[in-house]
Amino acid sequence: MTTTRKAFIYLNLFIFVTMLIAVISTLIFGGRATRLDAGTTAGAAQLASGAFGGVKIEYWHHIVSFTILSNIFLGLVALISATIAIRHPQKGLSTKLATWYLVAASSTMLTCLTVLFFLAPMRAISGRNYFDMLLEQMFFLHFLNPILGAICYIFFFKTETKIGLKPCLLAILPPVIYSSPYIFCVCIIKIWPDFYGLTFGGNYYVIPLVYLVFCSVMLVISSSLAALHNHYQKLK
Repeated sequence: MTTTRKAFIYLNLFIFVTMLIAVISTLIFGGRATRLDAGTTAGAAQLASGAFGGVKIEYWHHIVSFTILSNIFLGLVALISATIAIRHPQKGLSTKLATWYLVAASSTMLTCLTVLFFLAPMRAISGRNYFDMLLEQMFFLHFLNPILGAICYIFFFKTETKIGLKPCLLAILPPVIYSSPYIFCVCIIKIWPDFYGLTFGGNYYVIPLVYLVFCSVMLVISSSLAALHNHYQKLK
């Protein structure tokens, strides 16, 4: 087994294990920013209660966040990829698996960039700490694991064929699918707080523009990852 293949396996197992720990921790204890903001978001008191197996799950509502869902997605794909790489150490991975990995890695990178360039700056503008969303378990979910997923895909994901446009377009599906219940619950029946602040204080008319921006950014992310992956594979 080559050093590259070993690095691929170890990185993916690390992504899966840290995802599992961070997600469970978030659902039980909440993220740092959420705990600091407790009681300040409309609807938070209604959402933050529940129990599972005798353990009080104060922050179970985080399961509906794109951060948690995208990281679970990446973690599962990473585990499958590591397992296949262990079983077939000398073979390149299938194009189908490469597509799934690209979609998952792009989803978490969207999370990462949204936090770094939108949510965290919004916190700073409101007088709170920019780094609240990047500390504790959120360091893994909002920053490290998305970066590792991108690195793994670009440098360590050995494929037999070039990644084309179709997988890049498929990467738009996660935000498209996620936006449907989010828009319905936030803007129409209004049972969720706008926890991403995408309506900018209830200005629902901006949602189509925000939707377009996120889809465009997602396409740029997936296309960039695919192009860098293809370029590195060509060099090798």
